[in-house]
Amino acid sequence: MNNLRLTLIAISTLALAACANSETANDAGTSGSGGVSATGGTSAQGDGGSNGSGGSVGTGGGNASGGSLGTGGSIGSGGAGAGGTGTGTGGARATGGASGATGGTSGATGGASGLAGAGGKGGATGTGGTPTGTGGSAASGGTTGTGGTTATGGTTGTGNAPGNASSVYPPVNGTNVCPDPQLRITFSAAPSIGTSGLIQVFNSSGTAVASVDVGASTFSTTNGGMTFNYQRPVYVDGNTVVVYLPSKPLTYNQTYYVNVASGAIKSSSGAAFVVTGSSAWRFSTAAAAPTNKSAVGVALDGSAPFCSLQGALDFIPASNTAAVTVSIANGTYHEIVYFKSKSNVTIQGASESGTIIEGTNNNNLNPSTKGRALFGADGTNGLTINNLTVYNQTPQGGSQAEALRLETCDKCVVTNSTIISYQDTLLWDGRIYAKNDLIEGNVDYVWGGGVVYFDSCEIRTINRSGGVIVQARNAAGAYGYVFVNCKLTSDSASTGIALARIDLTAYPGSMVAYVNCQMTSNIAPVGWTITAGSDSSQLRFWEYQSVTPSGTAVDVSKRYAGSMQISASEAATLTSPSTVLAGWQPPGT
Repeated sequence: MNNLRLTLIAISTLALAACANSETANDAGTSGSGGVSATGGTSAQGDGGSNGSGGSVGTGGGNASGGSLGTGGSIGSGGAGAGGTGTGTGGARATGGASGATGGTSGATGGASGLAGAGGKGGATGTGGTPTGTGGSAASGGTTGTGGTTATGGTTGTGNAPGNASSVYPPVNGTNVCPDPQLRITFSAAPSIGTSGLIQVFNSSGTAVASVDVGASTFSTTNGGMTFNYQRPVYVDGNTVVVYLPSKPLTYNQTYYVNVASGAIKSSSGAAFVVTGSSAWRFSTAAAAPTNKSAVGVALDGSAPFCSLQGALDFIPASNTAAVTVSIANGTYHEIVYFKSKSNVTIQGASESGTIIEGTNNNNLNPSTKGRALFGADGTNGLTINNLTVYNQTPQGGSQAEALRLETCDKCVVTNSTIISYQDTLLWDGRIYAKNDLIEGNVDYVWGGGVVYFDSCEIRTINRSGGVIVQARNAAGAYGYVFVNCKLTSDSASTGIALARIDLTAYPGSMVAYVNCQMTSNIAPVGWTITAGSDSSQLRFWEYQSVTPSGTAVDVSKRYAGSMQISASEAATLTSPSTVLAGWQPPGT
């Protein structure tokens, strides 16, 4: 792991220590009060656990302040904590700037989060990019920030925000608007959400196509053909209110207007933000869908054809096999993502720390393994995910809540990404290769029935005494979860960690191997746990040359009797991805 990646979690480990430690416990809380993102700025990463700077001054933005001070040192070269001699327990993580302005002369204000490590989220999300033009002409390219998305036409508008807001997206009288926007209302200081009131979108004939009740505790939406219950439709990100429109109700070549009832949204002074009539906040969508189906762009500020990852994935044809790259600009995307039977898709974020899929989904909201993940995919071969953070904000105790679920996923790759939840962070099934990823969780948070090769990843246990890393449900004799040159780290709250656990009566041939891995001292001396059964004859709980963060050999004398310290020749076999992955050689290996 490189030292650009530091732990991203919703609230600090100290605050979480008081939470319940049940098996299904999760906790995240609300974000802190981090920095305001600069537009078009360069991404600054936390380094060495010092205060990160969230982005330099962009062409239209102000100075950004990033994440808070790390609590235990930054992630060092290869992913080990560099906090002295041991594993770092956090470190500040500052996210970079958002994409440059796209809609006119003024720069967008951003949208990336200042994020702190060690179990705490140190910065609130940026204020959300709104390209407010002043002359009404379409942007001819915009200014791109580092990792940003170049404008592709943008939107035009009058530059006049309705009510007491500083700016809105879509802009007033904007044109060429993406068909899948989240409404974004930005104020000069942090606003608040009321307890009741409707936010509605009407078509030009006056028919409401979307109605969001800010007082609703949950609502439903359809993504990728599956219905999901959402915890909430309205968020506050820094100085911006974000309104999720369920089931993507807008279409191309249409004019819409927005009304906001009194009491739904309030500025920092408590004054109501009210929009009425058909002209105060009016905009038109793009004339037609993009013609290029091989390269699809996503950006919150409208500088790309789509404003959400779900919108871009829905655009890809059913049963697709042609290569498609979905490029996502920096920003925090509040959405549950789901698609199926679309192969050879590459999802490419602008930066790992700045391109964030964030939200809450869990078994309480959507009670099934297929429904409860924040990002789920079924029957998708050749999927590649790179430079992305997927963060399920389900709190401790909030039930099982995968961040990234990939099932029936053959020849799939996840690289340079951060994936965070508490219980069941990953559910992976198929043939999957992971490299340079940070995986965080605390109860069976790497699990499934497939074969997965983890190459140079950091596996970090957070906020739990007696946590468990892996539950491999592979068939007897088949490979399961293999970790090579990885680093097992933890925060200070996580002690007595099990490398894996399994019910031998249900999965007698479970296979988990750690080869040349560095391990936190918080791994339990016994290493492995059996929850039921006693016949370990088919069990393969394997280790080879496990070392401490300082590089000395781990004392394995107290390991579970059914586990094995394998030989050099056996370990050499496991260092070949193609051997583990049944002949498939992942790209770059």
